[in-house]
Amino acid sequence: MKGVYSYSMDNSLRILKEHDIRPTQQRLEVHLILLKQAKHLTAEEIYEKVKVKMPAISPATVYTILDLFKQKHVVNEIRIQFDKSCFEARIDPHHHFLCKHCRNIFDINIKPCPALETRTIEGNLIEELQGYFYGTCRKCLEKNDDKPV
Repeated sequence: MKGVYSYSMDNSLRILKEHDIRPTQQRLEVHLILLKQAKHLTAEEIYEKVKVKMPAISPATVYTILDLFKQKHVVNEIRIQFDKSCFEARIDPHHHFLCKHCRNIFDINIKPCPALETRTIEGNLIEELQGYFYGTCRKCLEKNDDKPV
């Protein structure tokens, strides 16, 4: 899976350096959390995990780090829920699914839109793609034989 890296301090250090980011301990911790997690995290969730190891870190610092990571294309910001953003270390173009019941967000791997291969559409340059699907995940469907919302 392109854009996903194994969870290690060495990998995190390498990735930050490759993207011209000075690898401070706080930046490394934020990045390691994103590499380690198998789900999409909000800034608040990242902050809660980082402060376990670094109690003096502030939420503002985490937001600043995430903003830098977004600018340098180290993380992907997902805006599938309109009231909050989530972040992930997977940076290749891919789509997301939000279950309306359990609220889980997960990556879906489908063939990308042909325009992504050329990064253009009708002469316009595509810089980012956010493909979102909303519905009921298979686990919720198995729990309830209800129809999707």
